[in-house]
Amino acid sequence: MLFCVIKKSGDIVYYGPVNGPLKLPRLLFLLIALALAAHESYAQSSFTISGSVKDSGGNGIANVTMVLLSDAAGTQIAFTDQNGNYALTYAGGVSHNLRVTPSKPGWIFSPLAVIFVSTSPLFGNIPISFEGTQFPIPVPLPFQMPFLMTQENSLRALALDSATWVAEPFGVANIHNFSTDQRTRLSLFAANVELGAGETSSIITAQAENSTGQIFPLTLEFFGAVPNFPWLKQIVVKLPDEIANSVEVRVSIKVRDTASNKVLVKVKP
Repeated sequence: MLFCVIKKSGDIVYYGPVNGPLKLPRLLFLLIALALAAHESYAQSSFTISGSVKDSGGNGIANVTMVLLSDAAGTQIAFTDQNGNYALTYAGGVSHNLRVTPSKPGWIFSPLAVIFVSTSPLFGNIPISFEGTQFPIPVPLPFQMPFLMTQENSLRALALDSATWVAEPFGVANIHNFSTDQRTRLSLFAANVELGAGETSSIITAQAENSTGQIFPLTLEFFGAVPNFPWLKQIVVKLPDEIANSVEVRVSIKVRDTASNKVLVKVKP
């Protein structure tokens, strides 16, 4: 098993081997809770990634969003406590590529992220700690990867129709929305996306990819923080006609040309 550290410069160093803002409905809060929850069944065969996030003086930084991204099981989130400690529990006995990233508005962290490239089952505990530096204004960083949130233990997007607040499958057209073109607007939810001073949502782009590799741009119509969840961003995109017969597409975003993970979205004619 190898892991790499991404520095602020964007360099990757390998070590190894080692052993529109709306009041959100109840459904969305339930989905968020599911995305944050860990499976109880992991207890018998799991490994833990844990550590601390502190400033240069050794003081713990509370309420840092710790995002764990898996190429097989989507995203998981934990938050640091008042002492800056965190723990992420993940299924053991499975080979994964994993990425752990701290995020908090007004802070940058060293390293930016830690990536595990696992070719064998993982068990026990893996300690990882980060150091944060506070800035009075948001500082855009190259290579800072945005994350689209997924449903629990899944690569399926945490997504809702922005007008009806229903989950997938999504029709491209929707007579129940309020737009004149009756095209479906999809609400996606992302972490680690912050605008710098003077920046607008124009730095964010979105796309869908079908099973044959065709790319379809998605028009971004809204970006903003979810009320009461400042670390979580709502991104509203319009679905194009061309994906109507795709059955399933992989959706991703880019922020300052840095791509996010790809999440699955089921569509229908």
